[in-house]
Amino acid sequence: MKKILVISWFYPPINSSEGLVTFKLINNSKYAYDVFTQNFSLGWTYGANVDFDNKPNINIINCKSTDIDSWINEAYEFFVKNKDDYEYIMTRSMPKSCHSVGIKIKKEFPNIKWIASFGDPIKDNPYNFFEENLYSGYSPKYNLRLPYIKLCTFAKEDLLKDAEWNNNHPDAITIRNDLEEIQDTTFMLADKIILNNPTQKKYMIDNHFKYLKKTIVINHSYDKNLYPIKTINENKKISFVFIGHLDKIRNANSLFTAINELNINDNDLSNKVEFVFYGDMFDDDKEYVKNNNLSNLIKINGPIPYRDSLAKMVNADWLIHIDGDISKIVNKNIFFAAKLADYFGSKTKILAITMKYGDSTKSLKKSNALVLSHDSSEIKQYLYKIIYDNFNIKPNVKYIEKFDAINNAKKFDKKVIGV
Repeated sequence: MKKILVISWFYPPINSSEGLVTFKLINNSKYAYDVFTQNFSLGWTYGANVDFDNKPNINIINCKSTDIDSWINEAYEFFVKNKDDYEYIMTRSMPKSCHSVGIKIKKEFPNIKWIASFGDPIKDNPYNFFEENLYSGYSPKYNLRLPYIKLCTFAKEDLLKDAEWNNNHPDAITIRNDLEEIQDTTFMLADKIILNNPTQKKYMIDNHFKYLKKTIVINHSYDKNLYPIKTINENKKISFVFIGHLDKIRNANSLFTAINELNINDNDLSNKVEFVFYGDMFDDDKEYVKNNNLSNLIKINGPIPYRDSLAKMVNADWLIHIDGDISKIVNKNIFFAAKLADYFGSKTKILAITMKYGDSTKSLKKSNALVLSHDSSEIKQYLYKIIYDNFNIKPNVKYIEKFDAINNAKKFDKKVIGV
């Protein structure tokens, strides 16, 4: 068959979640791909430091544009000039702009087959409800994210306050409408839709059952060929390592509270254990470490190259995974962090702090990870067991193979391309 044109704002050597997910998928696929991308913007990335080579079936096309609006037009024009070379296009979101290109192409060339991949929801992303910059705290839609709350529970004065907020925030309405239009139009026009976990699928499909047949779950994956060999660790301390992004919602507060309480009762704790963080961290968490004199226990570092992050994973005693507590908005965690698949691939023990329900929680439990809530007392209890009572777990390697990039690419080739 003809080549597949991938339209992705992020792609290696830029170190980003979406780009790496795409890299691992298509480099293990049997088909040939042209990737139209960019190499000038490092926003929402960890730098341009992914030094793994693409396989011969991958050809990279870097744009000449210097901003995202120009990039959208250039991506469209590139397809128009080379449309006879492609049977499929695949757009990768985030950002939503990639799907804007797909919409433009599909409307003008309806015979092209369009695969639209979503990392996260574009409209009604639960994170958007926390800051109250797109929705008011009185919005019925806000509260209807929880299925047990019904519209009849809303007082008339709350609905009036929501209407007043909307009147005072016309820009928010414009943004909401734009996000809704892009996602809904993409679902309508795309021939195949890729989501990364069943909970996300249920949330995004909602009552649009007509899209079920063309929606396929392709898990995030790890590539076993990218990991280094584990080195001998002569450090007698138990090492806990976190790699990734933390923020106001997805934060380490409950973990740090638990560590602080252990530290108060053991002056020698820093000689027994260390907690090392690589990536972004919420400022309040940094201040907590400083104010409680925990810097001898908790080491905070900036982002590191992707290759280095895999080495840190392999050589840690435990990996720390943290999901945001979004239970005020949804009763199940709809997100599945791409980094979690890399954690699985390292075969290292995982301590996960997450919500009670959701597919990431299910997968963590099936992988035999230690799955805890955001309750600091529970976290403290299990840290105590690990540090003082030799509590241990063994990863379920057989289950983890489900996330092997080779297996995921086979599923993609068969169920999405189907040639």
